[in-house]
Order: sequence, then C-alpha cells, then structure tokens
Amino acid sequence: MTILKKSVLSLLLIALSSPSFAGFSVGATRVIYNGNAKEASLSVKNTEDSNIYLIHSWVSADKEGEKVPFITTPPLFRIEPGQDNSIRITQTSSSLPQDKESVYWLNTLAIPPAAKEKNSLQFSINTRIKLIYRPTALNNKEAIAKAWQQITFSRSGNGLTANNPTPYYVNLTKVSINGKDLKEGFMVPPKSSTKIDNAPMGNSISWQAINDFGGLTEKAKASI
Repeated sequence: MTILKKSVLSLLLIALSSPSFAGFSVGATRVIYNGNAKEASLSVKNTEDSNIYLIHSWVSADKEGEKVPFITTPPLFRIEPGQDNSIRITQTSSSLPQDKESVYWLNTLAIPPAAKEKNSLQFSINTRIKLIYRPTALNNKEAIAKAWQQITFSRSGNGLTANNPTPYYVNLTKVSINGKDLKEGFMVPPKSSTKIDNAPMGNSISWQAINDFGGLTEKAKASI
C-alpha cells in the first residue's frame, strides 16, 4: 500500500463550519453582548446517546492578528451524552467603540471520541456564530427593531450597494431584485455600506433581515 493510500485510510480530524450537526447543537444563531452586562452565554447540547464530546470554545475576529476583547469560560470541557452545558463570554477590554456595534465570532469546536475502527474518518465540527457587542447607549428596542428598515440601496453599473446609516449591524436575507433572488444574504456594518457585484438588473428591490433571535423580519420593498 502506498504512503498516499495509508494517509487516506488513516484516522483524520477534519474541521468544518456548521451551525449544528447530528450529535451536537448550540442554542442560538447569534449572541448579543450588551455593554452593561457582566457576561453573555450560549447553551450547548450533546444529543448523542453514547458518545462523549470534547468542546473547545473561543472568540475570533475577522481580521487576522486583531486583538479579541472577549474570553470564553470554560475554554475546554467534556460534555456527556444527553447533557446540556453553558459557555460564558466575558469582556476583557473597554476599548470597543461606544457609538456603534462591533462583531466577532464565537467558535465551538466539538471533538468526538477516537474511532475504534481502523481506516475510518473522524470529523471535528466547528460551529461559528456571530458575537455582537452592543454598547449600553444603543440598547434601544425600538431603534434595534427598525434598523433593517433604514437600509437604502443604490446601483453602480452591475453592482448593488446597501447603505446602513444606523449604529447596528443589519444581516439581510431573501434579497430580491425584480423577482430575481440574490444567491445569499449579507451583513451591512453600522454607519457603512456593503457592495454586491453582479447583482440582477432591475429597479425594484425587496428584502428581509435576521433579528436578534435568529428569526426573520417582515418583507420591505423599495425602488432603486
């Protein structure tokens, strides 16, 4: 048997990104960290009947090398079959902007037990969800609920630009131009814009947004 074949048949640990998978799940699609809170939390569950998972949790940033002002507790723990547990997120720095939200990523890597059979694949799944820091002054339910309605759109050639004048991150989904859907949703940063290249042509746009609880807002429509 060649070295390549041996490598393929060896026990592999493959990291994937997924919101959930058979055997392990998280209790939310995003975590909101309010500025006046001592901590935030995320529930996790082992839905297996027999397998124990080792869970590694951490917070990361989009930009490589960027300092992350949050830690998770516990960073590493076992979760028994059928057991629930909670990951606590704590802010370690007060340097974040207070006039707009900041976003990071909360990672939970679920590592299964070593496979007993030889020549079998073993998968380690990384569940990655948004961790949104919301300054105390912005914790206004009415303003948060209406932020997605304040998004405006403009065209430049075959590109579409979404403009966000609010201090909140807005996660758009089900965006449609003249009845033609964009392939995927996108996030518009606070007091900034996001450009989508090769957007469908048309002068009528509709969209929905994902709220703090992972649900969908009603549909909004506008002219471009």
